[in-house]
This record gives sequence, C-alpha cells and structure tokens, in this order.
Amino acid sequence: MAAKDSETKSGFADNWQRGKSLIECLRYSLQQKYHCDVTFQVGKDRKSIPAHRLILTLRSGVFEAMLTGPLAEQENIALPDIESDIFEQFLICTMAAKDSEGKFGFANNWQRGNSLKECLRYSLQQNSHCDVTFQVGEDRKSIPAHRLILTLRSSVFEAMLTGPLAEQENIAVPDVDSDIFEQFLMFLYTDDAILDTAKAIGLLYLSKKYDVTPLEQKCLAYLESSISSHNACVVMEQAHFYDEHDLKVMAMEYICKNGNTVLESPGFTDLCHSCVLEITERDELVASEEEVFEAVNAWSEAECRRQEREITPVNKRSALGKALMNVGYSLVGQKYFVDRVSPTKLLTESEDITILKNFISPDTCVLPFRKEPRCRTVNLITAKQLKCVFMNVYISYSAEYRSVFCVNQKCALQGFNIECESFGFRAFVCDKDTGAVVGETSDGKRTDYLIEFPDPVRIVKDRKYSLVVQCHEGHWAPCGTLSDIAEDGDFACRFLNNTHKQVVPSLVFRV
Repeated sequence: MAAKDSETKSGFADNWQRGKSLIECLRYSLQQKYHCDVTFQVGKDRKSIPAHRLILTLRSGVFEAMLTGPLAEQENIALPDIESDIFEQFLICTMAAKDSEGKFGFANNWQRGNSLKECLRYSLQQNSHCDVTFQVGEDRKSIPAHRLILTLRSSVFEAMLTGPLAEQENIAVPDVDSDIFEQFLMFLYTDDAILDTAKAIGLLYLSKKYDVTPLEQKCLAYLESSISSHNACVVMEQAHFYDEHDLKVMAMEYICKNGNTVLESPGFTDLCHSCVLEITERDELVASEEEVFEAVNAWSEAECRRQEREITPVNKRSALGKALMNVGYSLVGQKYFVDRVSPTKLLTESEDITILKNFISPDTCVLPFRKEPRCRTVNLITAKQLKCVFMNVYISYSAEYRSVFCVNQKCALQGFNIECESFGFRAFVCDKDTGAVVGETSDGKRTDYLIEFPDPVRIVKDRKYSLVVQCHEGHWAPCGTLSDIAEDGDFACRFLNNTHKQVVPSLVFRV
C-alpha cells in the first residue's frame, strides 16, 4: 500500500503509467512535462519551469490562493527571488510520499503539515478542485474526481480525458458498484487498498479495464493467498461475472481439491446455474456423491426462492436442469438413496426404479445419470485407541465393547480393525447424546483385519459418537495402553471413557 518506487525506473513506453506507483507517475510527468498547465518564470534568467496546477493547489494553501478562483494567476508566473534549481527541487519535494504522523484534523489551511497522500485523499473525499464526474452503477451515483490524477495513473483514462475527443462531465460507468469505484479511485490517489474478497474481485475488474497493473497484482495476490472453502464459490462466481478466466480457473482448482467442504459453504447456493453445472460435472471434484446431491438439492431450493417460485420437486428439477444428471445416484449408499434421495421426488418414479435395479444388478444402464466414480483422492487415516498391545486375551463368551470418540473435522468412519479374522458380531455407531444409530453392519466388507461399513458413516466435527461392537461368540480381545488422542496431520481423533480391554484396537476414517 505504500508508494514505494518500483525497481525499474527507466524505459517508459508510450503506455508509461503501466506498473508504476503514484509517486513514480507524478515524478515522471513532472520531468517529462506531461499534462502541465502552469509555467513559472524562475530566477534572474527567468527559466521556464512547467508544473501541475492541481498538485500545487493540493499541497499548499498559498498556491491554492494563487492558482484558483477568479483572480488566479495564469501562465508565466514570475518568481525572480529564487534560483531555478532550488525551485525544481521544491517541486519534486511537493510529491514526497512519506506520510506525516498524526495528521487527522484538517483546518481551513488543510494542506499544512500533511503528506502528498493525505492531501490527495482529503481532496478526493471533500471533492476539492474536482473537474470530472462519473455516473456510477445502476443508480448512477455522481462521483467527482480530478482529471489530472486519473490521467497520470492510467493510459486508458489519459485517452478518455485528454485531447480534442476527450469525454467531459458525467462519464457513465454502469458496470460496477459505486462503492467499488470509490475504492478504485482511492487507490489511484494513494496506492492504498483495504481488501476483502468482494472488493478484491471488483477492483481486479476495474484494474484490468483501466490498465492499472499495481492494483491488479495486489488483488490477485490477495485472492491467491486468501481463497478458502468458505469463499471459493464467491470467488468463482465473481470471476465468472467479470469474465476473469485465470481467476475462475484458480477457484475451480481449489473447489475440486476441497469439494467435500466447499459444497457445504453458503457460497455454493449463491452460484449461478452455469457455475453449478461446471462444478458438478468435474471428475476431479473431491466429494462423495452424497455430498454432491445434498449440495445441488440445497441450491435448487435457493434458486426457487430467487425466482420467486414455490419450492416443489417439479420447480427444483426445472431449476437444476442438466445439473441433476451430474449426480452419481447409483454410487451413493443404498440406505442413503432410499432414506434421503427418493423422498425429495427430484427423480421420477421410473428413474428411482432404474437406480434401485442398478443396486441389485450393477450392469443395468443408469443413463443419463453419472455412472463412473469421480477421479478423486480419498485419504484413509487409522486412529489407534490402543497405542500398544500387551497381550491378546481369549474371551469364551459373548460380550459388548464400546469406543467413544470425537474428531476435529468432518469425515466418515470407513470401518474398524479387529484382532482376529472372523467371529460373529454386530457393530453400530450411535450419536452419544441422542442415542440415534447413524450406521451399522453385521457382515461388512473384510480385508484382513479391517471391517468396513457398507456405507461410510458420516461423522460431524466435535460431536461425540459411540462405536458398539457386540460379539456373539468366543473371540480374542487385545489389552494395552489407551490413547487419549490420535493425530495425523491436521486430523485428530480423541478417545473418551474407553477401557483397556478392547476388541477394536483402531478406527479407520475417510478424510
């Protein structure tokens, strides 16, 4: 945000403003006599030294009195009592960028003691000596500015505002909100920008439109460093709206890599249909089909509200269009399909039957719906509740074992490990506070000592769950040292109130 000079000071092309700070633009325009509108005759030799009336007016109350108003001095102002080289250094000093300390109370002589940036900021805020007005946004808000500052910061404004075909008063800027345009002007005057996601996207659009590369770089750096699961959809939607292709690609890459959390963000339901379609058709999207369905179902309800239509299955299906087909219904858990998908009536009765047939006979065609799994990476984490095993004890009778746990992020319980390859059992997971069963198995898929649930059990962050394993016959149970917490990178599982004797030494989570 400081007006620090850029490293490359030489070789200005015709578009000399590009990539330059406020101070560089002002200094260069003075050295090259660009857009100067007042001339001083200085010293005994009456050397002609051009300058900018506006800059002098904004820096000095004396110059303001000399150069503005009906009695203002015009061209060839004589200053015989000072040497020309001293006056030239004085003009350069008027463009000093260093902020003064504690200058907040501007008096009538508001220039006194204040830096260039402070004077420019104040003049913009107070509409002092403005000579051009923009009509901004749909409400055409009038925003005054200074033709010289705009000309010195942007080649586009230079073309618009100077020469015989220059636009005069009331220049229309209908394609951006007025508050964003005001922030844009403030950057041109001060090199300062206070950014959030919405401002950064709007300012990025304006910086490209008016060829202000320092602001463009600042906005891109902010967005690249601040994109998150919470705002990725907002970034994508705004990039789509402003036709910022590179930013949209960046947002899409983030969404695909973090799909399981992004799809639950409020920003997803605010997307346009085109963006929803692009996201849900991606093979790289890291999300379960259950999560994709929940997202598109929530979006369809939000879209009905935006269109002021009743939230009915027919209207929701109409709003979704092709996006409805981008869900792999045959890839969701069978119980989930029956309990959650079918009751929404988003699918027709014949489509329901087609999916149910596919569950029984996987070769059954499910077109036009997605059939193939997405090419996504699933991270399986083993959380050991027995960090070391002392011995295995044979239990000759039936018994029940309970593992109470909670995790620090949303995930799914894929299954659990046991110490012997086979014994009769029933296992279920319940919400410890409500007692509601959220997943169960009695003949889960087995891979060596790993038993998996038919459908991964959704686990909510910081909620307590109990995994209950009921053994129906003799079995081996390991005894060992309990873990209070098992960690893997950012993931953590905490074990609560468990006993040293367990048939389940570890849990396996899908993150």
